[in-house]
Amino acid sequence: MADFVKFHFDNGFYEKPKDFLPFSIIQVGDIDAYSGFKCNRHIQIANEITYIVRGNANILCGDKTYFCKTGDIIFNPKGMAHAIDSADGHSLRYYYLTFDIIDNSQKSEQMLSDFFKSASGGCAAADRSIPHTFYDIFLNLYGKDEFSENIVSDSIRKLLIYTLRSLKGQANNVYVPDLRFGKKRTVAQICSFIDSSVEDINVLKKLPEKFGYSYSHISSFFSKSMGLSLKEYFLMSRHARERELLRSGMTVTAVAERMGYSSIHVFSKAFSSREGISPSAYAENSRKSES
Repeated sequence: MADFVKFHFDNGFYEKPKDFLPFSIIQVGDIDAYSGFKCNRHIQIANEITYIVRGNANILCGDKTYFCKTGDIIFNPKGMAHAIDSADGHSLRYYYLTFDIIDNSQKSEQMLSDFFKSASGGCAAADRSIPHTFYDIFLNLYGKDEFSENIVSDSIRKLLIYTLRSLKGQANNVYVPDLRFGKKRTVAQICSFIDSSVEDINVLKKLPEKFGYSYSHISSFFSKSMGLSLKEYFLMSRHARERELLRSGMTVTAVAERMGYSSIHVFSKAFSSREGISPSAYAENSRKSES
């Protein structure tokens, strides 16, 4: 396996699971692998969630193999067979969390426990919040400050809820403001849909299917209502997200990958044209201002 791995941020707590009450982590990590990578067949010692950051994979869950692609979430229950093979001759990157719920005295944990005990495993399109939630776990796993343990606990809870919703086909709901009048409501929905989908570079192409109008019609009444084009609103929203990720400590490479750019060069050029400085300079300035 090592010959096919670019990097592996692996944290295993097999002998003594790491508790972030009411949850316990047995293993959590981030792996980036070349084509040909295989995680050999094994039996799950606890429930595991896997999120495909990039690439495609054939993933064994029990007696069924799922073809999983970028943006999918996979749940493999405790006691079931599990294996991962990269597919289509491309590299593969994925996040994973192996966990137990060790205190289900609260209603939310009881509901999660009941769901994951009864679920037979499977693959689904992941809620957009999942990758950022994983990142919060990575960032705070070993303690950044006095709030880190709370952040990890809350992030695990959110990750399990988002996974439950994803497996139930309830992922990526769009916030809709309580507006009562026709086009104003539609414009608000469009803004909300774009804001929640800025990491998807093809989101504008999905507007006609989502809202039932042609792109030219949507573009026309959006521009009249907002005073700027759909593309400009999308680019503004993307740039705000890029700045947020850079301020959070994510590397320029990771942000470029997360936002769907074909290369760091393309990302740097686009970012610099809007911000006036390179993403690396912006990140450095942000670190200095916080210190």
